[in-house]
Amino acid sequence: MKKILMLASLVLLSAGFLLANSNTEKSTTSQDNWDTMAPADFKGKIVLWSFTDEVQGMIPYFNEVYPNIEVESVVIPNADEVYLNKINTTLRSGAGGPDVFTGESAYYKQFIDAGFWEPISDAPYNADELLGDLVPYVPGSTKDANGKVTALSWQATPGALFYRRSIAKEVLGTDDPATVSKYTSDLSKFYELGSMINDKYNGEKFLLAGYSDMSQFIYNLRDEPYVVNNKLNIPQGFYDYMKLSKEMRDNNIESGTTTWQPPWFSSMADASVMCYILPTWGLHYVLKPNAEPEADKGEKEFSGDWGLAVPPASYSWGGTWIGVNSMSNQKMLAYQFVKFIGSNADFLEKWAKKTGDFVSNTKVIEKVKPTFSEPFLGGQNHYEYFAKEAKKIDVSMRGPWDFQIENAWGDQVELYVTGSKTFDEAVADFKKAVSEILPDLDVE
Repeated sequence: MKKILMLASLVLLSAGFLLANSNTEKSTTSQDNWDTMAPADFKGKIVLWSFTDEVQGMIPYFNEVYPNIEVESVVIPNADEVYLNKINTTLRSGAGGPDVFTGESAYYKQFIDAGFWEPISDAPYNADELLGDLVPYVPGSTKDANGKVTALSWQATPGALFYRRSIAKEVLGTDDPATVSKYTSDLSKFYELGSMINDKYNGEKFLLAGYSDMSQFIYNLRDEPYVVNNKLNIPQGFYDYMKLSKEMRDNNIESGTTTWQPPWFSSMADASVMCYILPTWGLHYVLKPNAEPEADKGEKEFSGDWGLAVPPASYSWGGTWIGVNSMSNQKMLAYQFVKFIGSNADFLEKWAKKTGDFVSNTKVIEKVKPTFSEPFLGGQNHYEYFAKEAKKIDVSMRGPWDFQIENAWGDQVELYVTGSKTFDEAVADFKKAVSEILPDLDVE
Protein backbone atom coordinates (compact mmCIF):
# COMPACT_ATOMS: atom_id res chain seq x y z
CA MET A 1 0.00 0.00 0.00
CA LYS A 2 2.83 2.37 0.88
CA LYS A 3 4.50 1.72 -2.46
CA ILE A 4 1.19 2.41 -4.26
CA LEU A 5 0.89 5.73 -2.42
CA MET A 6 4.48 6.61 -3.24
CA LEU A 7 3.86 5.80 -6.92
CA ALA A 8 0.78 7.98 -6.89
CA SER A 9 2.81 10.81 -5.35
CA LEU A 10 5.44 10.47 -8.07
CA VAL A 11 2.75 10.66 -10.75
CA LEU A 12 1.34 13.82 -9.18
CA LEU A 13 4.83 15.25 -8.81
CA SER A 14 5.61 14.54 -12.46
CA ALA A 15 2.38 16.26 -13.47
CA GLY A 16 3.42 19.23 -11.36
CA PHE A 17 6.78 19.42 -13.10
CA LEU A 18 5.10 19.38 -16.54
CA LEU A 19 2.94 22.30 -15.46
CA ALA A 20 5.96 24.02 -13.94
CA ASN A 21 7.95 23.74 -17.15
CA SER A 22 5.03 25.08 -19.13
CA ASN A 23 4.61 28.09 -16.85
CA THR A 24 8.37 28.70 -16.67
CA GLU A 25 8.58 29.05 -20.44
CA LYS A 26 5.57 31.34 -20.47
CA SER A 27 6.84 33.70 -17.76
CA THR A 28 10.45 33.82 -18.97
CA THR A 29 9.45 35.13 -22.39
CA SER A 30 7.70 38.06 -20.73
CA GLN A 31 10.63 38.92 -18.48
CA ASP A 32 13.47 39.41 -20.94
CA ASN A 33 14.38 42.93 -19.84
CA TRP A 34 13.68 42.77 -16.11
CA ASP A 35 17.34 43.21 -15.10
CA THR A 36 17.25 46.75 -16.52
CA MET A 37 13.93 47.73 -14.93
CA ALA A 38 13.70 50.17 -12.01
CA PRO A 39 11.88 48.88 -8.90
CA ALA A 40 8.90 51.15 -9.54
CA ASP A 41 8.51 49.66 -13.02
CA PHE A 42 7.56 46.26 -11.59
CA LYS A 43 3.79 46.14 -11.32
CA GLY A 44 1.35 43.47 -10.26
CA LYS A 45 0.34 41.26 -7.38
CA ILE A 46 1.97 38.23 -5.80
CA VAL A 47 0.76 35.84 -3.13
CA LEU A 48 3.00 34.92 -0.20
CA TRP A 49 2.54 31.83 1.98
CA SER A 50 4.38 31.48 5.26
CA PHE A 51 4.00 29.64 8.56
CA THR A 52 4.48 32.78 10.69
CA ASP A 53 3.61 36.47 10.31
CA GLU A 54 7.29 37.48 10.40
CA VAL A 55 7.65 38.06 6.65
CA GLN A 56 4.33 39.89 6.63
CA GLY A 57 6.00 42.57 8.73
CA MET A 58 8.62 43.07 6.03
CA ILE A 59 6.15 43.94 3.27
CA PRO A 60 5.98 47.68 4.14
CA TYR A 61 9.77 47.90 3.76
CA PHE A 62 9.49 46.16 0.39
CA ASN A 63 6.77 48.52 -0.79
CA GLU A 64 8.90 51.55 0.08
CA VAL A 65 11.19 50.41 -2.77
CA TYR A 66 8.69 48.48 -4.92
CA PRO A 67 5.50 50.58 -4.57
CA ASN A 68 3.69 48.86 -7.42
CA ILE A 69 3.97 45.24 -6.32
CA GLU A 70 1.11 44.20 -4.06
CA VAL A 71 1.94 41.31 -1.73
CA GLU A 72 -0.98 39.31 -0.37
CA SER A 73 0.23 37.50 2.75
CA VAL A 74 -1.33 34.22 3.86
CA VAL A 75 -0.16 32.78 7.18
CA ILE A 76 -0.65 29.02 7.65
CA PRO A 77 0.69 27.88 11.06
CA ASN A 78 2.66 24.65 10.96
CA ALA A 79 1.20 23.02 14.07
CA ASP A 80 0.91 19.30 13.29
CA GLU A 81 2.74 20.04 10.00
CA VAL A 82 -0.32 21.73 8.50
CA TYR A 83 1.80 24.21 6.52
CA LEU A 84 4.21 21.54 5.29
CA ASN A 85 1.33 19.34 4.12
CA LYS A 86 -0.43 22.31 2.50
CA ILE A 87 2.66 23.13 0.43
CA ASN A 88 3.20 19.49 -0.54
CA THR A 89 -0.37 18.77 -1.59
CA THR A 90 -0.92 22.08 -3.38
CA LEU A 91 2.27 22.13 -5.39
CA ARG A 92 2.12 18.45 -6.27
CA SER A 93 -1.41 18.90 -7.57
CA GLY A 94 -0.25 21.78 -9.77
CA ALA A 95 -3.40 23.72 -8.89
CA GLY A 96 -3.03 27.21 -7.49
CA GLY A 97 -0.59 27.94 -4.74
CA PRO A 98 1.49 30.98 -3.85
CA ASP A 99 4.01 32.83 -5.99
CA VAL A 100 6.52 32.88 -3.17
CA PHE A 101 6.68 30.83 0.01
CA THR A 102 8.87 30.16 3.02
CA GLY A 103 10.43 26.98 4.35
CA GLU A 104 11.83 26.25 7.79
CA SER A 105 15.17 24.55 8.34
CA ALA A 106 13.44 21.41 9.61
CA TYR A 107 11.90 20.58 6.24
CA TYR A 108 13.00 23.00 3.51
CA LYS A 109 15.24 20.31 1.98
CA GLN A 110 12.04 18.49 0.99
CA PHE A 111 10.99 21.54 -1.05
CA ILE A 112 14.37 21.64 -2.79
CA ASP A 113 14.40 17.92 -3.61
CA ALA A 114 10.84 18.15 -4.97
CA GLY A 115 11.72 21.10 -7.21
CA PHE A 116 9.15 23.37 -5.56
CA TRP A 117 11.53 26.36 -5.40
CA GLU A 118 12.76 27.86 -8.65
CA PRO A 119 16.57 27.68 -9.12
CA ILE A 120 17.76 31.29 -9.05
CA SER A 121 21.53 31.09 -9.47
CA ASP A 122 21.54 31.89 -13.19
CA ALA A 123 19.81 34.27 -15.61
CA PRO A 124 17.35 35.82 -15.53
CA TYR A 125 17.67 35.87 -11.72
CA ASN A 126 21.46 35.83 -11.30
CA ALA A 127 21.27 35.33 -7.52
CA ASP A 128 24.86 34.09 -7.51
CA GLU A 129 25.90 37.72 -7.93
CA LEU A 130 24.51 38.38 -4.43
CA LEU A 131 26.37 35.60 -2.63
CA GLY A 132 29.55 37.53 -1.88
CA ASP A 133 27.66 39.67 0.63
CA LEU A 134 25.77 36.84 2.34
CA VAL A 135 26.67 34.44 5.19
CA PRO A 136 27.82 31.51 3.03
CA TYR A 137 25.74 28.72 4.58
CA VAL A 138 22.47 30.63 4.16
CA PRO A 139 22.21 30.47 0.34
CA GLY A 140 24.63 27.54 0.14
CA SER A 141 22.32 25.21 2.03
CA THR A 142 19.55 25.73 -0.53
CA LYS A 143 21.47 24.41 -3.52
CA ASP A 144 19.68 21.74 -5.53
CA ALA A 145 21.18 18.61 -7.09
CA ASN A 146 22.59 20.77 -9.90
CA GLY A 147 24.33 23.11 -7.47
CA LYS A 148 21.90 25.97 -8.05
CA VAL A 149 20.68 28.23 -5.25
CA THR A 150 16.93 27.98 -4.76
CA ALA A 151 16.15 30.33 -1.86
CA LEU A 152 17.50 33.17 0.28
CA SER A 153 16.94 34.28 3.87
CA TRP A 154 17.12 37.51 5.82
CA GLN A 155 18.64 35.75 8.81
CA ALA A 156 21.41 33.46 9.99
CA THR A 157 20.72 31.46 13.16
CA PRO A 158 23.81 30.50 15.17
CA GLY A 159 23.16 29.35 18.72
CA ALA A 160 24.06 30.58 22.20
CA LEU A 161 23.36 29.89 25.86
CA PHE A 162 21.51 32.46 27.95
CA TYR A 163 21.76 32.46 31.75
CA ARG A 164 20.33 34.21 34.78
CA ARG A 165 23.05 36.42 36.23
CA SER A 166 21.54 36.34 39.74
CA ILE A 167 21.82 32.54 39.93
CA ALA A 168 25.35 32.66 38.49
CA LYS A 169 26.41 35.13 41.20
CA GLU A 170 25.02 32.96 43.99
CA VAL A 171 26.48 29.71 42.64
CA LEU A 172 29.75 30.83 41.04
CA GLY A 173 30.33 34.10 42.88
CA THR A 174 30.27 36.05 39.61
CA ASP A 175 28.03 36.70 36.62
CA ASP A 176 30.94 37.46 34.31
CA PRO A 177 30.19 35.83 30.89
CA ALA A 178 33.78 34.63 30.46
CA THR A 179 33.77 32.84 33.83
CA VAL A 180 30.29 31.41 33.30
CA SER A 181 31.38 30.18 29.87
CA LYS A 182 34.13 28.09 31.47
CA TYR A 183 31.33 26.00 32.99
CA THR A 184 28.86 26.10 30.11
CA SER A 185 31.20 25.46 27.17
CA ASP A 186 32.27 21.99 28.31
CA LEU A 187 29.65 19.27 28.74
CA SER A 188 31.27 17.75 31.85
CA LYS A 189 31.66 21.17 33.51
CA PHE A 190 28.10 21.99 32.45
CA TYR A 191 26.82 18.97 34.34
CA GLU A 192 29.02 19.92 37.30
CA LEU A 193 27.39 23.36 37.28
CA GLY A 194 24.02 21.63 37.43
CA SER A 195 25.09 19.72 40.54
CA MET A 196 26.30 22.94 42.14
CA ILE A 197 22.91 24.58 41.52
CA ASN A 198 21.12 21.55 42.92
CA ASP A 199 23.25 21.68 46.09
CA LYS A 200 22.94 25.46 46.48
CA TYR A 201 19.15 25.52 46.28
CA ASN A 202 18.36 22.10 47.75
CA GLY A 203 16.81 20.92 44.48
CA GLU A 204 14.50 23.92 44.07
CA LYS A 205 16.39 25.47 41.17
CA PHE A 206 17.85 23.82 38.10
CA LEU A 207 20.49 24.08 35.40
CA LEU A 208 17.95 23.49 32.60
CA ALA A 209 14.19 23.45 32.37
CA GLY A 210 14.39 20.19 30.45
CA TYR A 211 17.06 17.91 29.01
CA SER A 212 15.53 18.46 25.56
CA ASP A 213 17.00 21.97 25.57
CA MET A 214 20.31 20.26 24.71
CA SER A 215 18.97 18.55 21.62
CA GLN A 216 19.93 21.14 19.03
CA PHE A 217 23.64 21.24 19.79
CA ILE A 218 23.58 17.44 20.15
CA TYR A 219 21.99 17.13 16.69
CA ASN A 220 24.68 19.42 15.27
CA LEU A 221 27.44 17.21 16.71
CA ARG A 222 27.69 14.71 13.87
CA ASP A 223 30.13 13.95 11.10
CA GLU A 224 27.75 12.25 8.67
CA PRO A 225 24.12 12.58 7.51
CA TYR A 226 21.45 10.40 9.09
CA VAL A 227 21.09 8.54 5.82
CA VAL A 228 24.24 7.21 4.11
CA ASN A 229 23.94 4.97 1.03
CA ASN A 230 20.26 4.43 1.80
CA LYS A 231 21.11 3.16 5.29
CA LEU A 232 20.14 4.73 8.61
CA ASN A 233 23.19 6.18 10.35
CA ILE A 234 22.66 6.79 14.09
CA PRO A 235 25.33 9.17 15.44
CA GLN A 236 27.10 8.21 18.67
CA GLY A 237 25.91 11.54 20.03
CA PHE A 238 22.32 10.28 19.91
CA TYR A 239 23.15 7.43 22.31
CA ASP A 240 25.16 9.76 24.58
CA TYR A 241 22.29 12.24 24.61
CA MET A 242 19.79 9.59 25.66
CA LYS A 243 21.94 8.40 28.56
CA LEU A 244 22.88 11.92 29.71
CA SER A 245 19.25 13.01 29.63
CA LYS A 246 18.20 10.24 32.00
CA GLU A 247 21.13 11.00 34.28
CA MET A 248 20.09 14.65 34.40
CA ARG A 249 16.50 13.70 35.22
CA ASP A 250 17.50 11.19 37.89
CA ASN A 251 19.88 13.65 39.57
CA ASN A 252 17.63 16.71 39.54
CA ILE A 253 19.82 18.64 37.11
CA GLU A 254 16.83 19.61 34.97
CA SER A 255 13.35 20.49 36.19
CA GLY A 256 11.41 17.80 34.32
CA THR A 257 9.69 19.96 31.73
CA THR A 258 9.88 19.72 27.95
CA THR A 259 10.87 22.38 25.46
CA TRP A 260 7.90 24.39 24.12
CA GLN A 261 5.50 23.16 26.85
CA PRO A 262 3.76 25.74 29.12
CA PRO A 263 5.93 24.93 32.21
CA TRP A 264 9.03 25.50 30.07
CA PHE A 265 7.86 29.00 29.18
CA SER A 266 6.74 29.84 32.72
CA SER A 267 10.11 28.77 34.15
CA MET A 268 11.68 31.70 32.28
CA ALA A 269 9.78 34.10 34.50
CA ASP A 270 9.82 32.34 37.87
CA ALA A 271 13.63 32.29 38.15
CA SER A 272 13.76 28.55 38.84
CA VAL A 273 16.12 27.80 35.94
CA MET A 274 19.56 29.23 35.18
CA CYS A 275 20.21 28.33 31.51
CA TYR A 276 18.33 28.23 28.21
CA ILE A 277 20.03 27.02 25.04
CA LEU A 278 18.57 29.12 22.27
CA PRO A 279 19.70 30.62 18.96
CA THR A 280 19.49 34.17 17.63
CA TRP A 281 15.72 34.23 17.27
CA GLY A 282 15.24 32.58 20.65
CA LEU A 283 16.55 35.66 22.41
CA HIS A 284 14.05 38.09 20.90
CA TYR A 285 11.03 35.92 20.18
CA VAL A 286 11.11 33.38 23.04
CA LEU A 287 13.20 34.39 26.04
CA LYS A 288 12.57 38.14 26.28
CA PRO A 289 8.74 38.05 25.94
CA ASN A 290 8.41 35.18 28.41
CA ALA A 291 11.08 36.11 30.97
CA GLU A 292 10.18 39.79 31.18
CA PRO A 293 6.94 40.37 29.23
CA GLU A 294 6.24 43.88 30.52
CA ALA A 295 9.71 45.10 29.59
CA ASP A 296 9.46 43.39 26.22
CA LYS A 297 6.31 45.41 25.56
CA GLY A 298 8.13 48.62 26.50
CA GLU A 299 6.12 49.09 29.70
CA LYS A 300 9.22 49.04 31.95
CA GLU A 301 13.00 48.64 31.79
CA PHE A 302 14.65 45.26 31.36
CA SER A 303 16.24 44.01 34.56
CA GLY A 304 19.54 43.09 32.89
CA ASP A 305 19.47 39.83 34.90
CA TRP A 306 20.45 37.78 31.87
CA GLY A 307 23.74 37.09 30.15
CA LEU A 308 25.04 35.27 27.08
CA ALA A 309 27.61 32.48 27.49
CA VAL A 310 29.19 29.86 25.26
CA PRO A 311 27.18 26.59 24.98
CA PRO A 312 28.78 23.11 25.14
CA ALA A 313 29.05 23.06 21.34
CA SER A 314 28.48 25.45 18.46
CA TYR A 315 25.19 24.91 16.69
CA SER A 316 22.54 26.49 14.53
CA TRP A 317 18.84 26.09 15.11
CA GLY A 318 16.01 26.94 12.79
CA GLY A 319 16.00 29.65 10.21
CA THR A 320 13.50 30.53 7.53
CA TRP A 321 14.21 30.61 3.82
CA ILE A 322 12.08 32.12 1.08
CA GLY A 323 11.92 31.11 -2.56
CA VAL A 324 9.96 31.52 -5.77
CA ASN A 325 7.34 28.88 -6.57
CA SER A 326 8.69 27.05 -9.64
CA MET A 327 5.10 26.89 -10.95
CA SER A 328 4.31 30.59 -10.50
CA ASN A 329 3.27 32.76 -13.43
CA GLN A 330 4.67 35.76 -11.57
CA LYS A 331 8.29 34.72 -11.19
CA MET A 332 9.53 38.17 -12.22
CA LEU A 333 7.67 39.86 -9.37
CA ALA A 334 8.17 37.04 -6.90
CA TYR A 335 11.95 37.12 -7.32
CA GLN A 336 12.05 40.86 -6.63
CA PHE A 337 10.50 40.08 -3.24
CA VAL A 338 12.89 37.20 -2.51
CA LYS A 339 15.93 39.24 -3.53
CA PHE A 340 14.85 42.23 -1.44
CA ILE A 341 14.08 40.22 1.70
CA GLY A 342 17.19 38.05 1.38
CA SER A 343 19.86 40.55 0.39
CA ASN A 344 18.90 44.25 0.40
CA ALA A 345 21.43 45.92 2.70
CA ASP A 346 19.35 48.99 3.55
CA PHE A 347 16.37 46.85 4.53
CA LEU A 348 18.45 44.35 6.51
CA GLU A 349 20.17 47.11 8.46
CA LYS A 350 16.79 48.59 9.40
CA TRP A 351 15.50 45.11 10.32
CA ALA A 352 18.53 44.36 12.48
CA LYS A 353 18.24 47.64 14.37
CA LYS A 354 14.47 47.32 14.82
CA THR A 355 14.28 43.67 15.88
CA GLY A 356 17.82 42.75 16.98
CA ASP A 357 17.53 39.72 14.67
CA PHE A 358 20.85 38.47 13.32
CA VAL A 359 20.73 39.14 9.58
CA SER A 360 22.34 37.27 6.68
CA ASN A 361 24.18 40.14 4.96
CA THR A 362 27.84 40.14 6.08
CA LYS A 363 28.39 43.81 5.25
CA VAL A 364 25.43 44.78 7.41
CA ILE A 365 26.69 42.53 10.21
CA GLU A 366 30.11 44.19 10.15
CA LYS A 367 28.51 47.65 10.06
CA VAL A 368 26.10 47.25 12.97
CA LYS A 369 27.83 44.82 15.31
CA PRO A 370 30.15 47.33 17.06
CA THR A 371 27.21 49.41 18.25
CA PHE A 372 24.90 46.71 19.63
CA SER A 373 24.16 46.70 23.35
CA GLU A 374 21.25 44.53 24.52
CA PRO A 375 19.53 45.85 27.67
CA PHE A 376 17.99 42.43 28.38
CA LEU A 377 21.55 41.04 28.55
CA GLY A 378 22.81 43.80 30.85
CA GLY A 379 24.30 45.65 27.89
CA GLN A 380 26.13 42.65 26.43
CA ASN A 381 26.75 42.73 22.65
CA HIS A 382 25.11 39.57 21.31
CA TYR A 383 25.82 40.59 17.72
CA GLU A 384 29.59 40.30 18.25
CA TYR A 385 29.14 36.76 19.56
CA PHE A 386 26.77 35.63 16.81
CA ALA A 387 29.05 37.10 14.11
CA LYS A 388 31.81 34.72 15.23
CA GLU A 389 29.49 31.73 15.60
CA ALA A 390 27.91 32.22 12.16
CA LYS A 391 31.30 31.42 10.59
CA LYS A 392 31.31 28.00 12.29
CA ILE A 393 27.97 26.77 10.95
CA ASP A 394 28.20 23.70 8.76
CA VAL A 395 24.90 22.46 7.35
CA SER A 396 26.40 20.16 4.74
CA MET A 397 25.00 17.10 6.55
CA ARG A 398 21.40 18.25 6.60
CA GLY A 399 18.97 15.98 4.81
CA PRO A 400 15.29 16.21 3.81
CA TRP A 401 14.11 13.92 6.63
CA ASP A 402 16.17 15.28 9.52
CA PHE A 403 13.14 16.77 11.24
CA GLN A 404 11.22 13.50 11.29
CA ILE A 405 14.26 11.45 12.31
CA GLU A 406 15.17 13.81 15.15
CA ASN A 407 11.56 13.89 16.37
CA ALA A 408 11.46 10.09 16.34
CA TRP A 409 14.62 9.95 18.42
CA GLY A 410 13.31 12.62 20.80
CA ASP A 411 10.14 10.59 21.39
CA GLN A 412 12.20 7.57 22.44
CA VAL A 413 14.52 9.63 24.64
CA GLU A 414 11.49 10.81 26.59
CA LEU A 415 10.20 7.26 27.06
CA TYR A 416 13.63 6.12 28.26
CA VAL A 417 14.05 9.10 30.61
CA THR A 418 10.65 8.51 32.20
CA GLY A 419 11.38 4.81 32.66
CA SER A 420 8.70 3.63 30.24
CA LYS A 421 11.29 1.76 28.15
CA THR A 422 14.74 0.31 28.52
CA PHE A 423 17.57 1.77 26.51
CA ASP A 424 17.54 -1.14 24.04
CA GLU A 425 13.75 -0.98 23.65
CA ALA A 426 13.92 2.74 22.91
CA VAL A 427 16.61 2.28 20.25
CA ALA A 428 14.71 -0.60 18.63
CA ASP A 429 11.47 1.39 18.55
CA PHE A 430 13.30 4.36 17.05
CA LYS A 431 14.43 2.16 14.17
CA LYS A 432 10.87 0.90 13.78
CA ALA A 433 9.55 4.48 13.66
CA VAL A 434 12.10 5.48 11.00
CA SER A 435 11.21 2.45 8.90
CA GLU A 436 7.59 3.62 8.92
CA ILE A 437 8.64 7.12 7.82
CA LEU A 438 11.08 5.86 5.15
CA PRO A 439 9.92 2.32 4.24
CA ASP A 440 12.67 1.74 1.66
CA LEU A 441 15.51 2.67 4.04
CA ASP A 442 17.79 0.03 5.57
CA VAL A 443 17.51 0.73 9.31
CA GLU A 444 19.70 -2.12 10.62
